Amino acid sequence: MTDDPNGLAEWHAERRRKRVADFHARRPVRLRTSGQLHPDIAEWGSRLFDHTAGNLILLGPTGTGKSWSTWEVMERTLKAGYMGEIAMRSQAEWQEIVGPPADREGLAKMRDVDVLALDDFGTFRAEEWQRELLLPVIDARWANGRPTIITTNLPELGERLGPRIASRLADNATAVALGGPDLRAGR
Repeated sequence: MTDDPNGLAEWHAERRRKRVADFHARRPVRLRTSGQLHPDIAEWGSRLFDHTAGNLILLGPTGTGKSWSTWEVMERTLKAGYMGEIAMRSQAEWQEIVGPPADREGLAKMRDVDVLALDDFGTFRAEEWQRELLLPVIDARWANGRPTIITTNLPELGERLGPRIASRLADNATAVALGGPDLRAGR
């Protein structure tokens, strides 16, 4: 006699496999390589399960693996059974949402998703109206304890995004500085 007469364990396992496959299919081809994930980033991912993860800020020069690390930690977390909704936004995608005209549906999704990743955050010159659109998103995520992942080349986000956004992102955040040579150089 089986302990799972309705096959729920198999259903959950199949659901997890499909979520991982769908996420992997959305992962940019150049970021599908294998590699070593920084232990602090991996540990942050494990804290998603007990809702203690906070934000994750990945800092460093161009080509040091910030974007790869973001995709990798979320894929590993999904493989481990994380069931939250994840939105991965490239710079072009999230800038389009806050650019004229503002995409209200996109802003709501960024605000409400369980984990939001914003790649190359702060690498643009933010206009006042863009900061005014981003602040409610970041504020709602901060107030509700929804983790946000930021990748950036900037050592100080407040200069470009203002102190209110920077303060909310830094509160209870895990910051990891990635260094080394440009991994894309010489390909």
